[in-house]
Amino acid sequence: MTVATGTSRLGSKTDSRESLRLAAIDVGSNSIHMIVAQADSDGGITTLWRLKEPVGLGRLSFPSRRLSAEAMNRAISVLERFQQAAQQRQAEKIVAVATSAVREAENGGDLIERVRRQLGLYIRVVSARDEARLIYLAVRHAMPLRSQPHLMIDIGGGSVEFVVGDDKQASLLESRKLGAARMTAQFVKSDPISDADHQHLLKQYDKELTPLVEQIEALRPVKAIGTSGTLENLAAMCGSEPQHNGNAADHPQIIERGRLEKLLAQLLESRSKDRAKIRGLDDQRKDQIVAGAVLVSELFRRLRLKRIEICPSALREGILLDYLSRHLPDLAIRRQLPDPRRRGVIDLARRSDWHKTHSEQVARICMKLFDELALLHGMSAAERELIEYGALLHDIGWHIGREKHHKHSMYLILHGDLKNFSDEEIKVVANIARYHRKATPKASHDVYSSLSSRMRRIVDVGAALLRLSDGLDRSHSSVIQDLRCKIENRKVKCVLTAKSDAELEIWGARRKRDWFEEVFGRSISFELARK
Repeated sequence: MTVATGTSRLGSKTDSRESLRLAAIDVGSNSIHMIVAQADSDGGITTLWRLKEPVGLGRLSFPSRRLSAEAMNRAISVLERFQQAAQQRQAEKIVAVATSAVREAENGGDLIERVRRQLGLYIRVVSARDEARLIYLAVRHAMPLRSQPHLMIDIGGGSVEFVVGDDKQASLLESRKLGAARMTAQFVKSDPISDADHQHLLKQYDKELTPLVEQIEALRPVKAIGTSGTLENLAAMCGSEPQHNGNAADHPQIIERGRLEKLLAQLLESRSKDRAKIRGLDDQRKDQIVAGAVLVSELFRRLRLKRIEICPSALREGILLDYLSRHLPDLAIRRQLPDPRRRGVIDLARRSDWHKTHSEQVARICMKLFDELALLHGMSAAERELIEYGALLHDIGWHIGREKHHKHSMYLILHGDLKNFSDEEIKVVANIARYHRKATPKASHDVYSSLSSRMRRIVDVGAALLRLSDGLDRSHSSVIQDLRCKIENRKVKCVLTAKSDAELEIWGARRKRDWFEEVFGRSISFELARK
């Protein structure tokens, strides 16, 4: 397994508390790649680690249209190691995609299902056009395209993606089944390559490229940019070294036409064992680099290119950028709410189309009651947190149905995929929300009765305070501004400060005080503070 560490930056620096650590896996025709990166709310991505391991899924699949059992076993083994590496590097999310080898194989679904069943990892198979789009996102983010059209070329094992776009949009997104592994499997039967095999390659390239070149030329790209292993290897073999000082976009590897033609002449005469010794060539590409070099030479000639600049970002970065574009609200929440537990609660509330103003007002009143009555309930900050979350989520069941929305709220909390909570803590929050109206907690209620006695006590107190708090915002107008409690022998007097008439709020609280009085063993009354 090839592992690269260190960072490369595509954006500005942001506090790590506002960041999301992600892993992107590309299940390609030659290799499986993974990057672990930090994604920030400003759209920046810092690549922290890169991992790569050759698997060769496409080596046999392109002529047979079937993934071999050996290749699938290798792929699953690599994916398991990558998954563990991502978890060790604290990646919160792993996004995996597969390209042409899996996309075209008759048994590609078998691999995806095995990975899901054995590793719990979900692989999305991207279409050829979507693959081109993801590559465009990566290049656009990494290199200054400005307002001029650029040609982007990605030579993979199974397919080659062609994109023409500027910094705003892609005008052309095309994919052709001309990948280096595929072309080698179909047309290169000799070592060194024979004239006949060479001519077969050229004929296939002519068939696929002629109409495409016309489309590309019509868009008048000002520069050619290449991505991925084949082009990176060719640049290294031509003598272009990556620049590690400064931005890679300012000092890219380059394939120059003259140098490539000299290299191609050498490759056409070489045997596989000789190519293995050429500096800059990965060992697993020694058999397919000839087909790749012939293709690049054809692109130079047909498009009248002088050079191709290599972009360090490719499909993996595109996967992350695509994910980030669809989850920017998640990162905005991180900036506002650095605590992951609270962030998860607010995320669930937003997904449930919550009544934000009312829920936050009820939670504020509930926490004020909790603090004022600390001498009575004797609970700590840990219990306070769970009760507050129950208050924030108490009404999320409304968007399912009004009549039993308290039960719907409970269901949504139990099944809302809240992270960083224990199962019992989730049940506590769910029960508190469930008992904000209608029936009070009973031993016959399954979820409540499954809790330990300590946790049932939190639900009892939390539900008692929440029922009062919900009543104190009966109008949903945030009338109550503050309150204080006076604890007497067997009574609690709650003195309210209001911004306007609060008769409806006081009426609402009085209607819902029975459970409080049972739990606390004290009566409670409400009155407005004197002005």
